[in-house]
Amino acid sequence: MGLEAAKSQETAEVPVMKALEKKALRASFWSVLEYGSGTGLRVVSSLVLTRLLAPAYFGEMTLVATLIVGINLLSDIGLGPSVIQSKRGDEPDFLNTAWTLQVIRGVALWLIALVIAWPMAAFYRNHHLLYLLPVLAFSNVISGFNSTNLLSLSRHMGVRRLFAIDGSMSVVSLVTTIIWALIWPSVWAIVAGQLVASVYRLILSHTQRVAPGIRNSFRWDKESLHSIVHFGKWILIGTAFFFFASQADRLILGKLITLTLLGVYGLAYQLSDLPRQVFLSLGSRVAYPFIAKIIHLPREEFRVKFLRYRLYSLALGGGLLCMMITFGDLIITHLYDKRYHEAAWMIPILALGLWHTLLYTTTLPVLFSLGKAKYNAYGNAAYAIAVGIGVWTAYHFFGMPGAVIAVAAGDFPMYLVVLIGATREGIRPLKQDLLMTLAFVALLFSCLFARSMLTSWHPILPARQALRQRVVPMYPATLSGVVDAV
Repeated sequence: MGLEAAKSQETAEVPVMKALEKKALRASFWSVLEYGSGTGLRVVSSLVLTRLLAPAYFGEMTLVATLIVGINLLSDIGLGPSVIQSKRGDEPDFLNTAWTLQVIRGVALWLIALVIAWPMAAFYRNHHLLYLLPVLAFSNVISGFNSTNLLSLSRHMGVRRLFAIDGSMSVVSLVTTIIWALIWPSVWAIVAGQLVASVYRLILSHTQRVAPGIRNSFRWDKESLHSIVHFGKWILIGTAFFFFASQADRLILGKLITLTLLGVYGLAYQLSDLPRQVFLSLGSRVAYPFIAKIIHLPREEFRVKFLRYRLYSLALGGGLLCMMITFGDLIITHLYDKRYHEAAWMIPILALGLWHTLLYTTTLPVLFSLGKAKYNAYGNAAYAIAVGIGVWTAYHFFGMPGAVIAVAAGDFPMYLVVLIGATREGIRPLKQDLLMTLAFVALLFSCLFARSMLTSWHPILPARQALRQRVVPMYPATLSGVVDAV
C-alpha cells in the first residue's frame, strides 16, 4: 500500500509541476520583455539626459544615489524574500506585520539620511550633498508605504502586472526628469523624476485593479515578527556587506577622481550592467518563487530539474554578455556626446566581469530557498574585502584602468563561496559552470572575430590605449612591452 500511495502522490504531482513550469515560462517571457523595454527606455533616457545635463551632474547623482543605496542595504531585513519563502506568506497577519516593519524602516532611513548629510558633504567637499541627500532619501518614506500586494505578486510570479507597474513608473520618471531639465537643467531634474515615480508606484500598489490583494493596516503579530527577523538576520548581514562590496568603487573613486570622470564611469557601469539586470529580474521574479515551490522534492530530483532550468538562464545571459562586450563601446561612440566617450573602453571590461556574477546569481535562489542565507553573507563579506582593497590599490598603481579591472573581478570570491555552499547542499553546479564557461568563451571569441572581420576594430584596443596613456608612463620599462603584447 505504501508503494501504491507513493506512486499515486507522484502521479498527482505531475500536473502541478507542469502548471508551475508553464507559469515560470510565462513569467520568464514577461521578465525578458521587461528587460528589453526597460533597456530601450534607459538608453533613450540616458541619450536625452546626457545632452541636457553636464557629466558633473551625473557624477553628483551617482555619489548621492550610492549613499542612499548604502543606507538601504545596511538595514535590509529581507521583507521580500521572507514573504516569498514563508509558508505564511499569504496570511494577512504576516503581510501586515511586514508592512508595518516596512513603514518603520522607511522613516528610519530618511532620518539617518538627515543625520549623515552634513558629514558626507564635508567628507566629499560638496555642499550640494547637504540638500540632495535628505530630499532624495525621502523616497524611502514614500516607498515604505507601498502595499505588500507587490510582494505577493512576486511570490506568485505575477510578473506581467509588475512589468506594467515598473514599466509605466520608468516612463513617468523619464518624462518628469526631461520636463524639469528643459526648464531648469540641474541635478534636481533627476531627483524630481525619482520622487514623482515613487509617488506613482505607491498609488498603483494600493490600486486593487492593478495589484489585487489585501488592504494593509498596522499589525504587530509576534509570531510573524519572529519569522521575519529569524530569516532576515542573515539577509541583513549579507546586504550590509553587499553595500560595501557593490558601492565601494563609487565611494572610493568619488574621493579620488573628479565628478566629471565619476559621471562617465557611472554611465559605463550603468550600460555594462544592463545584462545583470535581467539576471536579477529573472532570479527574484521567476527563479526564486519557482525554486521555493519545488524545493520539497528529493534532493537529486531537485538538482536535475534546477540545473536544467539554470542551463537556459546561463545560455541567455551568456549571449547578452557577448553582445555587450563586443558592441557595447559602439553605444557610447555612436550615440553619446563626446564628453562621455571615455566610457567606451570601460564597458567591455565591466561586462566581461559579469560572467562569474551570472554563475552565482543563478545559484543563490537555491540557498535562499533552503534557508541558507548565511552563504550570501559570507560571500558578500569576501566580495567587500576584495573590492575595497582592490579598487584603491589598483587605482594607486595603474590609475583608472586598474580600478575598472578591479571592479570587474571583485566579486569572484562571492562566486567561490556560493559554489562551496551549493556543493555542500548537494547541488554540485561546478561541472555545469566549467562547461558553460567554455561555451561562453567560444561564443565570445566568435563574436569578437566576426566584428574584427567586419571592421578594423581590435577587441581590446580601447582598453589597451587607455593602459598605454595612463599606466605605461608611470612604469615605462616594465609595462610597455606587456601592453604591446596584449
